[in-house]
Amino acid sequence: MKKLFLLLLLTSLSYADIIDGIALTINNEAITLYEIQQERKINKQSVKKAVDNLIRTKLEKIEADKRGITISNRDVLDDIKNIAKQNNMTLAQFYEAMSSVRNLSESQTKERTREKLLKQKLFNAVTRSQLEKPTDEELEEYYNLHLHEYQTPTSIDTILYQSQSQEALKQKISNPMMNVSNVTIENTRVDLARINPRLAQLLIETEDGKFTPVLPRPGAGGSMVFYVLNKNDIKTPSLEEIRSQVEGQLIQDQREHIVNEHFQRMRINANIKIIRLPK
Repeated sequence: MKKLFLLLLLTSLSYADIIDGIALTINNEAITLYEIQQERKINKQSVKKAVDNLIRTKLEKIEADKRGITISNRDVLDDIKNIAKQNNMTLAQFYEAMSSVRNLSESQTKERTREKLLKQKLFNAVTRSQLEKPTDEELEEYYNLHLHEYQTPTSIDTILYQSQSQEALKQKISNPMMNVSNVTIENTRVDLARINPRLAQLLIETEDGKFTPVLPRPGAGGSMVFYVLNKNDIKTPSLEEIRSQVEGQLIQDQREHIVNEHFQRMRINANIKIIRLPK
């Protein structure tokens, strides 16, 4: 009985050590071993990448608190509803898709959404006084450097795989020659002008001979994935045709540069103490 009690005590202490054990501190703000393990699990990252991401997130929280920036529960729910609507899903279907595709619970989805919205407000505050409207010369140079990004097909030939079982779909993707039940296969030419703009952009960005990520199937439940065969009728718009798009992307790049420099300076000046990291 004493041995059993000792074993249970040691197991309990070991679990508590993982949950509560502090891995490092940033200006006395703690990051735990458990947080690092969860970050690695969700995003399939190395320890270094997970730690870097968590440090950046903690610095952003410190800066947001300093500036008095907050996100309400209503803001979070409104954003989730909007994304679900854009993908022709009910709220329940969206949560189910996030659980199936990204292994995120409803509460984790809400927390990730809160983090995203906080970043948006914070980054706007950081860059507000530093961004300037690009000149014509800057726009033309940026357009020429990124010309390949603006070349778009009118349609894409694909093989569409669909299934109610994500595991069956992943099995089929890993070995396309295998006969997997519960997976339907359809050769289809996708007219990009007639589908969701986000899906169109994803298909454009996917290289020929590659699979897209596994996606939730709108309105029908289950999952789907496209195998891109080839892109048809490639067109290159002139700068004047897509001037606003080019300007928006240039400003976004400038914005990211300003934000990254800001938090890099914060990290250099922060008091970071590493206590222990998972192996």
